[in-house]
Amino acid sequence: IIARVGVGLDNIDQDAAKAKNIRVINAVEGAITAVAELVIGLMLSMAREIPRVDREIRNGNWIKKEMMGSELKGKYLGIIGLGNIGKRLGRLARALNMNIIGYDAVPIDEEFSKEVGLMKSDLDTLLASSDYVSLHVPLLDSTKHMINAEKLRLMKKTAHIVNTSRGGVIDEEALYNALKDGNLASAALDVFEVEPATGNKLVNLSNFIATPHIGAQTKEAQSLAANVIAEKIIQLLRGVI
Repeated sequence: IIARVGVGLDNIDQDAAKAKNIRVINAVEGAITAVAELVIGLMLSMAREIPRVDREIRNGNWIKKEMMGSELKGKYLGIIGLGNIGKRLGRLARALNMNIIGYDAVPIDEEFSKEVGLMKSDLDTLLASSDYVSLHVPLLDSTKHMINAEKLRLMKKTAHIVNTSRGGVIDEEALYNALKDGNLASAALDVFEVEPATGNKLVNLSNFIATPHIGAQTKEAQSLAANVIAEKIIQLLRGVI
């Protein structure tokens, strides 16, 4: 048995495991709230430029008059991937009175759509219409660099993008150019194409926020994930799953 405490299984060769009769299980349930809450935190950080003002105060500068942030209320949040985490984010964002646009390659839960007033969309329309975009997709051949230079050009210059899923779904070179040239307001990444992301040139941009793949790094998420894994192992040994 291989137990994965996390969301995705793309870093495990499942075909090789199957060939050796090794069962692979994970605890996707553990990270749902932690990742969704991190996205909300990153969006608030971008909306109010919290990292910037923190740095300025630490450097002895009081820039209150320069700062004019924006509220999340009333803004359009485009969620790419409406699995467990995407839906949790949608519910949290709806509680903040955001408008939710959704895109997924698979059918979206109708009950959830009604619950949050979800506007279903194709990917291009979502990107062109959203003030904030959050990615929640696995890294597959079909999702590799799904957000590239062409897609970034569809977004508003005032828009923001967050990725807490897998680093490879965004073309980081294209993202860097969009941020540097002022064609995108800001971006926040918790995941990178190469990790650890030390030395990544994105961190040199003032309109970029980086976190070190901490989406599931909460006490509550890790405790829940451990319990879920233990329960699944027991069920597996009993032949239930």
